[in-house]
Amino acid sequence: MKKRALSLLIFIFLLSLALPGQASMEAVSQEPIIKDGNLEKSIRSWIGKKDDEPLTKTDLESLTVVSLSGKGIKDLQGLEYAVNITDLDLDINEITDLAPLKKLSKIHTLSLKANQISSIEELSALKQLKYLEISWNRVSSLDVVKQLPRLIELGAAHNQISNVPALSSAAELAYLKMDDNAIEDIAPLGNMKKLTYLNVSNNKIKDFSPLRMLSKSLTYLGIDGHRVTDLKLLEGFKNLEGLSANNNNIESLAPLAKLTKLSTLDLSSNRIKDIEPLNHLNKLDSLYLNNNRVWNLEPLRNLKALKILHLNNNRVWDLEPIQNNSYDFHWDTGAERYGLQLNDNYLDLSQGTQTYKIFKKLNADNYGIKSQRKTQRLVIGSKTAYVGDSIYNLTAAPFIQTGRTYVPIRFISEKLGANVNWNQNTKEVTIQKDSKTIRWVVGNKQVKINQQTVMSDAPLLLRNNSTFVPVRFVSEQLNTSVEYLGSKKMVIIFPE
Repeated sequence: MKKRALSLLIFIFLLSLALPGQASMEAVSQEPIIKDGNLEKSIRSWIGKKDDEPLTKTDLESLTVVSLSGKGIKDLQGLEYAVNITDLDLDINEITDLAPLKKLSKIHTLSLKANQISSIEELSALKQLKYLEISWNRVSSLDVVKQLPRLIELGAAHNQISNVPALSSAAELAYLKMDDNAIEDIAPLGNMKKLTYLNVSNNKIKDFSPLRMLSKSLTYLGIDGHRVTDLKLLEGFKNLEGLSANNNNIESLAPLAKLTKLSTLDLSSNRIKDIEPLNHLNKLDSLYLNNNRVWNLEPLRNLKALKILHLNNNRVWDLEPIQNNSYDFHWDTGAERYGLQLNDNYLDLSQGTQTYKIFKKLNADNYGIKSQRKTQRLVIGSKTAYVGDSIYNLTAAPFIQTGRTYVPIRFISEKLGANVNWNQNTKEVTIQKDSKTIRWVVGNKQVKINQQTVMSDAPLLLRNNSTFVPVRFVSEQLNTSVEYLGSKKMVIIFPE
């Protein structure tokens, strides 16, 4: 009896010791695994876990493909238990510390775009990582790439990267996006023999010669915003399908003439006038040439694959060369789009003109109707002249003499808004436009402009009772640009 009582006392004593511990364990188990409320809420939503149910390590271990973009997440603590994740999207959050991701050894796709990350060194243990996106952060070093042997794609645009030596060992990298950084030296990229996509736009690169080593592999290249003056470097890039080189100082497109695989070409905001080298690029699907000086569309006549053509702010005056082409008018969703854009050019889009009819037939962006100027066009040896699509009869035809092209000064000046007076006694013509007064005597090379005397390379001429000036004078003194269309012997004057 005493033994039984003693045993009971011992049992009660042991039980009293055990209960506080058990209570403590339960308390611990009920502590939240994830500290960030937005992260926890997002994961619960992703796996369908109710708020009154505990979120366990087992729940986190069940995660494989997870998208938590734009959830206001700041702290990733607790995510280290999600050891089976293979694809993780954390774009557009407020993350600074990547330490909780260190143990996610199965992850092969990780997107961290648009956060507040300054270092990615914590990712060094993720040996299975193939696709990494860190654009729009504060990253300054890519050294971790040396420890990611399987990396195929890296997006690192809009960061603070200035040096890229680590990329010389990125042997498997095929896709590299590093636009809008502070990179000066791209020599390490010359070793990346598998690279097919490269965007280094808007950096501080002065020497692009290392890219010659990639001439066989690259299918896309972006070099916007680098004051590039010529594209000769690209002559051997026969596999190039896409090129973006906008916002540079390019004038000649001759190096592109044999790049017959090109389908997308963006050369907006350059100094391009002549697009003749594009006339055999039969795979060209999208061509962006906004903010240039293109005036002759004849080279595009036979490019039937071309569905997107943007030529805003150029000097296009004639749509006849492309009148039988067709351009996209709808997105795949059915929404309206304008594959042809011609705002701010020199098209006479007065209702009823031939140019207007072609413009409407091609479904060009209607905004362009409101933002056009008109050219003057004169044909050598012909008394017929044009302002826009309107026809005028001249008293005397333009001509060529001693290698100079002469045009009638009164017609041109008055159509440009100037006043013209003729002094029969002194054989002097006076032109007044804005604050400029020009006086010029027939047979003389001296021209008085306001109070200053300048020399012309050819004299003012009188023929058939009309005064003629060298066409160069029109360009230099009347604030215009002048082109010559040899196939039609036509002088085209573009008011600025």
